Amino acid sequence: MSKTDWDITGSGGISIIEEGGSKRCRLTGSKLLLWNGCSSCVDYDVVSDINILSTTNYRGGLVLRCNAAGTTMYRLRLYGRNTASRTYYIDKLVSGVNTVLGVVVSNQPNVFVKTRFRVDGFQLSVEEWINGAWELITMIEDTSQAIVSGYCGIIGMSVNTSYYITFDNVEINKKE
Repeated sequence: MSKTDWDITGSGGISIIEEGGSKRCRLTGSKLLLWNGCSSCVDYDVVSDINILSTTNYRGGLVLRCNAAGTTMYRLRLYGRNTASRTYYIDKLVSGVNTVLGVVVSNQPNVFVKTRFRVDGFQLSVEEWINGAWELITMIEDTSQAIVSGYCGIIGMSVNTSYYITFDNVEINKKE
């Protein structure tokens, strides 16, 4: 995907860095990148190799069914706790009000880990690519059914531009 495939909003920065022989997207501050290929996505997933600066001061992740303003969405928030594990929060943000739907700690370290965030109906799942296959980390259901469609994308969440999250190999797929 190229830069023209994204609607970019929020404070902070976005840069393309050359690292490990790959060009990667790095977000600082509070940046939201929404894929402009579909504004009313329903059953989709967002896949990316994600690495977060190992600190308690930064969060970021993947979004589904997001409105253009970024005030309503399902959000997989990755929290950089330490180098031995990562914590995922599945959030429902409706008109700016956040509800945590689920929290799970993964044994994967804070290095690049291929992660998939998927919505199917009102079931939300998080998977990691481990040893050549997808491993289900958690699955939950949003019984409120408050968010029915929207954009898909990636998000950075920090008030400090010294911290960052890096994405590589971003894919957005419609459930077939």
